[in-house]
Amino acid sequence: MRPRPSPLDRRPTWPSGDPLTQSELDAGLGPAGALGTFPPSGNRVHDEAALDGTDIDRADIDWVEVERRGRRAGLLLPTLVIALGSSRVLLTDDYAGLHGTAARWLLGAVVVLVLALQLAAEVVPGLRARRATAARVEHALRAHADPGPGLRSRVDVLARRTVRVRWVGRALPVLPLSVLVQADWQRATALPAVAVLLVAYAALAGWHHRQTAAAARWIAQPVGPPRTAPPVPWWEPWLGGRRLLGLAAAYVLVVVVVTVAL
Repeated sequence: MRPRPSPLDRRPTWPSGDPLTQSELDAGLGPAGALGTFPPSGNRVHDEAALDGTDIDRADIDWVEVERRGRRAGLLLPTLVIALGSSRVLLTDDYAGLHGTAARWLLGAVVVLVLALQLAAEVVPGLRARRATAARVEHALRAHADPGPGLRSRVDVLARRTVRVRWVGRALPVLPLSVLVQADWQRATALPAVAVLLVAYAALAGWHHRQTAAAARWIAQPVGPPRTAPPVPWWEPWLGGRRLLGLAAAYVLVVVVVTVAL
């Protein structure tokens, strides 16, 4: 009697040996000739459980729902951009160094760009697959769950970089204060704009705190089998620590020198 081949033997893989995720399969990614080797059942959760060799009763994470929530979460970015940008313009009439009409035009252009990127992620298969993969990675980090062999290293990298930029949490309270100091309190829209500004920064600070805590937990106890840490690119150490402090000090020095010279 001929033994039945394992689903893992039929699953498309990258040259590294990691199986493709379903989102990558949907987008047509992967090595040439690798696609179409496993007939889908129409239920992504069941298919992934079968491809991984996992009992469907143990596939307790509905990755379809995770990707769906990731699409909804994508709407938070333009909402945050509009809330922070609009409140700043209404309070100070400034945005990104520009003043008055130029500031409003720049804010409008930024909003259009962010919305265009969200729309592109809906209609471009490659971008849609990247967003779905990012949603899985984010969920695995927050839920402290194993995303599978193809994504474990990505969660490792996300956790490492999140912890490296944890200093952003200390800087967040300073940003709304800098806007409030420059605010024109004679404007009729001042109080509503302050409310929007504070709520937006509170939401951003809360998200950053939860993300940093989840990243620290992942680094202390990574999920999955023991593995070698992903390599650190040359630029990553500049995101935090003494190197970033040195860059900030150099920037302040340049600003002071230019101001004095002028």
